[in-house]
Amino acid sequence: MTTERLKDQINPTVVMLMAELIQAQLKQKQLMQMQQLVPHLANAKQSTQQPAQLTHSVIHSGFNPTKGFDPEAFVAAVVTPDFEQLSLMARVQHIATQLGHFLPADFSQACQILFPVSAEFSGLVGFIFPEFVSQFGLAQPDIALPALAHFTQFSTSEFAIRPFLQAYPELTLAQMNCWAESENVHLRRLASEGCRPRLPWGKALPAFIADPRPVLQILHKLKADPADYVRRSVANNLNDISKDHPELALDIAASWVGQSPHTDWIVKHALRGLLKKRHPQALQLFGYQPLTTQAQLTLATSQLRLGETLHFTAQLDFPVNPGKVRIEFAIDFASANGKLRHKVFQWSEREINEPSWQQSRSYRFIDLTTRKHYCGAHRLHLIVNGQILTSSDFVLMKRNESTAIVTN
Repeated sequence: MTTERLKDQINPTVVMLMAELIQAQLKQKQLMQMQQLVPHLANAKQSTQQPAQLTHSVIHSGFNPTKGFDPEAFVAAVVTPDFEQLSLMARVQHIATQLGHFLPADFSQACQILFPVSAEFSGLVGFIFPEFVSQFGLAQPDIALPALAHFTQFSTSEFAIRPFLQAYPELTLAQMNCWAESENVHLRRLASEGCRPRLPWGKALPAFIADPRPVLQILHKLKADPADYVRRSVANNLNDISKDHPELALDIAASWVGQSPHTDWIVKHALRGLLKKRHPQALQLFGYQPLTTQAQLTLATSQLRLGETLHFTAQLDFPVNPGKVRIEFAIDFASANGKLRHKVFQWSEREINEPSWQQSRSYRFIDLTTRKHYCGAHRLHLIVNGQILTSSDFVLMKRNESTAIVTN
């Protein structure tokens, strides 16, 4: 799904619903405060207090009428003329900022209003509530961290907790270590995902990029977690670490491998980046040895246009049965700056006990959230157990570009 389609999940209709729910929650709180006031008013009939004394008594009884929330004004402040041009995360930040302008200035009171409201929103829309905490609660971590724990159960607080890790690293890591032992799967997942050094869409954590050792205790606690949701986060965290500290990640992986099927999966997924980079130690850890083989890569065409699909076939011939084989293909993509971008794609991992192997694959040249295609010369590679065995060139053209298609 493209970022354009993702951001459309946060739309004016959602904003209006949020405003209505906030208004309803405020009215309910005011009603409860009025009900709490009734005994004081009844006692006041028999009281000999002076008006000033009675007013003081009522105020300290807990009745504190909240400043009126104007849902129409809130929606108007959010849905400005440039709202449609805002990116996904810019919409999240913008709405959270406006919540801060329209809710009570007291951060704790504002959170109490948002707690029941947040339960009605999940997924991307749910990002808004943790973002509110990030913007307005940084000075009050004693209130903010429990608030993030609440909000993450309906969406995720993985982005919003990062400013707290930077401002209060010891305090926040201690809390995340506690979450790692929680019975709540969402809190365990937040413990790992929130401290990823290089979280996509999130702010990088330079301290953990330089030295990831403070997060390792959390990962060790969760390396055999029963929930795939949590294990995937642990793997992604270790994969982040491998980008800057490959030897450390490999040492951790080597100490974990063989402990349980869950942990083995984490190790394999965590080292996917090093495997794609053909790191010798990573390949050796999983038993992938260099092979003697004849390789052929055949393209259906050497020229195609944006939006079309490249079809290709690989054939491998082995002098002896190869056993465990990891097969990948890679494309050197043209880029805006003229340099080729090397991208590796998983093809097959299997035991091959035959003298030959043949299979066809395809790649469609459509733009994605994470990848934009540019016209020009490209190169396709066939990779077996970390070795590039053969390559073929092809050209990507504009959609309306006219040419004679050459086939092999």
